[in-house]
Amino acid sequence: MSRSRPDPERSPRRLGGVLFDKDGTLVDFRTTWVPAYLGVAAELAAMASQPTMADRLLAHMGYRLAEDAFDEASPLLWATNVVIARHWSTAPGLGGIDVLEVVERHFNDLERYPPRPVGDVAALFGRLRRHGLKVGLATMDSLAPTRATAALLGITPALDFLACCDSGHGVKPEPGMVLAFCAACGLEPAEVAMVGDTPADLTMGRAAGCGLVVGVLTGGAPASSLVPLADHVVASIMDLEPLLGSRIS
Repeated sequence: MSRSRPDPERSPRRLGGVLFDKDGTLVDFRTTWVPAYLGVAAELAAMASQPTMADRLLAHMGYRLAEDAFDEASPLLWATNVVIARHWSTAPGLGGIDVLEVVERHFNDLERYPPRPVGDVAALFGRLRRHGLKVGLATMDSLAPTRATAALLGITPALDFLACCDSGHGVKPEPGMVLAFCAACGLEPAEVAMVGDTPADLTMGRAAGCGLVVGVLTGGAPASSLVPLADHVVASIMDLEPLLGSRIS
């Protein structure tokens, strides 16, 4: 799937960099993160001595297990660990439980929940670098697990920039991560392509004035929530190079 939104006010400048989201963009969201969400819900239900509570906890966060579907506003699609834990803490029956400790223990366990790449991400990044592009990563995850994930994916040597929720550049959908990427790499926003799987990613790109905003369908957000915000929506980042075309040659 690809959709174009030509905008006469935005000139098709040559791109100088690509800024990627991580979860749902570089790694497949459902095979990587849904198991972690199920693990957290099961442990919280057990701690509350309510074994049948897990499905209700997932629904409380906007995930319908029977349909394997997320609500567009689900914080599981884009929020930080702290925000996710805060939402879960409001569920009935979890009073007195350290929900953040459970969330971070599961979410940071890359052995139990190994990141599943959407393809050969390292090779893609290498090709983009050979085109002279700067490559960055902007995620709502924290720094330590993000660095560990980058190492497991083999992309650390190709990264020119890394921004996490605790890097001091603000949070999505604010434009700070994009603007920090531009400042670090000597680029204008119009020279940057923002690639992500959630409305928060795409709204960040729009707010910063990115020259290209691309949505991918390897996350949990439905295409209907991405199309209005993106210049293009594609199946995955492995379809990105033909889309960039003459703007990187």
